Amino acid sequence: MPNAKMLTLDRRAVLRGTLAAGLAATLPGAAWAADFPTKPIRLVCPFAPGVSTDVLARAFAKDMSQDLGQPVVVENRPGANGVLASTVVAKSPADGYTLLFTTGSHVANAAMATNLQYRPVDDFTALFLAAQSYGLALVATKYDSVADIVAAAKKAPGKLTYATSGVGNVTHVAGAVFEKVAGIDLIDVPYNSPTLSTDVMGGQVDMTFISTVTAVPLMKTGKVKVLATTGTMRPPTLPDVPTFQQLGYKDFDITGYFGMLAPANLPPEITAILYRSLKKAGETKEVRDLLAESSLYPSDLDPRGFDAFLRKDLAYQTTLMKELGIQMQ
Repeated sequence: MPNAKMLTLDRRAVLRGTLAAGLAATLPGAAWAADFPTKPIRLVCPFAPGVSTDVLARAFAKDMSQDLGQPVVVENRPGANGVLASTVVAKSPADGYTLLFTTGSHVANAAMATNLQYRPVDDFTALFLAAQSYGLALVATKYDSVADIVAAAKKAPGKLTYATSGVGNVTHVAGAVFEKVAGIDLIDVPYNSPTLSTDVMGGQVDMTFISTVTAVPLMKTGKVKVLATTGTMRPPTLPDVPTFQQLGYKDFDITGYFGMLAPANLPPEITAILYRSLKKAGETKEVRDLLAESSLYPSDLDPRGFDAFLRKDLAYQTTLMKELGIQMQ
């Protein structure tokens, strides 16, 4: 027969268990994570429908919807090279129901501007680095090699032109880096349209940096010549095209990436749920095929790894923009 002391200890153990359970239920995020999500999730995309960022965001949204049992709805918020979308998400509740699917422009914007309403890393929770790119392709019609362009630019400083998608866009940064490493002076021509190659094919602009996905079909039809790529590895779709580094420009490294962010201070339990779902989506054949078709390769950094990645990229891009003298207008 149990004695009084044993009964007292048993009661204390039960009481401690009850208190612990009650405390866990009141911890931030614990109650939410138990049944998260219970309603649709808004996935904000910083660019217009149909562009690569939007297409990839929708592929992830589709698989996440099936996995989480709630609709993941893509909401396009184009404007200011992604600043508008980042601002919306930074000011949203940290409850897991508003996410940002973004590119390297998220950090680049902060490296160029001092008047943003958010901090690119500290005001967000890093969730998942979905994919990285092989860089951009330098295309032209009147030149057969990078060496030809450099020679022509040195012969006529400030005469050759390259099309860009606007100040601070990766197409502009790539051109500015080209000028710096080659010691040449080019003129950037900003466009509001993403079809930068049109005037290059027409001869109005000498060259441009565009995605390899866009460059490959144009090259195959003979409309442009692809002279080099800006990453550290040759894209599988352009095995015969050298990188700038292979041509001797060792400091030339312009690539891109796609990742998922949430507002800062997202509860760890919800962060874990979203990361698991994103990682699962990134491993599907549909998404892997889409990445390959888009000249991207998968990268499944977890939240901690992605956060470190973003901090390193912010430091690099801040230094790069100062060296290039590029500021957001």
